[in-house]
Amino acid sequence: MRELLRSISIFFSNKKQAAIQLENDNLRQYGARDLADFDLTQPVRQPSKTEIRGLATGAILFFYGDNPIKILPQLKPDRLEERKETIAQWWGIYDTQDALEILQWLREEGHRQKFQGQLKQNPLHWRTQFANNPFLKKREVGKVGAWDYARSVTVARWCYDYGYLTWEQAWPFIDAATRHALREYDSWESFTTGFVAGRMMWDLPNEQHGDIADIARYLLESRVSLWRDIPWQVYPVE
Repeated sequence: MRELLRSISIFFSNKKQAAIQLENDNLRQYGARDLADFDLTQPVRQPSKTEIRGLATGAILFFYGDNPIKILPQLKPDRLEERKETIAQWWGIYDTQDALEILQWLREEGHRQKFQGQLKQNPLHWRTQFANNPFLKKREVGKVGAWDYARSVTVARWCYDYGYLTWEQAWPFIDAATRHALREYDSWESFTTGFVAGRMMWDLPNEQHGDIADIARYLLESRVSLWRDIPWQVYPVE
């Protein structure tokens, strides 16, 4: 019996290690842990190095939803419908016109000016709130525009994935958000700090702030993070 239990333990340990290795391989090759929602038998758009750098600006949300960055494959039909329902629920996007209006709002306004004003008016309150976040507690929060810039990238890419926008329509929003981020921040770490802080200001009681903090640390620290291979400042990429 003891030998049987040992064999079972080794089996599950090996299985876990194989799963971790597969996730790491996917991250290196595609920029996502799991591609189960995508149909890799269909034509895949291969973004350029500059486009991959632009998409990396939205990496926190892409990682959260397992969206590959180094390739742009088609979603499986059932997953496509589920994701379209999600973007309709959270963003009110049902068609091309909705997509363009939301993206224009993110590019020109978003939440950043309002949140910067709140930080300036009540810095002690927000420092106290940020201190409760495992990612922010030892970091100084400055600008929070990263919250808008990352969402501009992700919403534009989602709308491309869902057929609401062509790539030619989606890319200018990704490009503009990346350029804004590069002007306001000097590293992936400062950018991520702004994003996590902006997300907290958007919905302070949200239960997923801890998950986002874990993703932020992973992207900054993991040896297989796509950010390890993508310099902050080089844009456009030669």
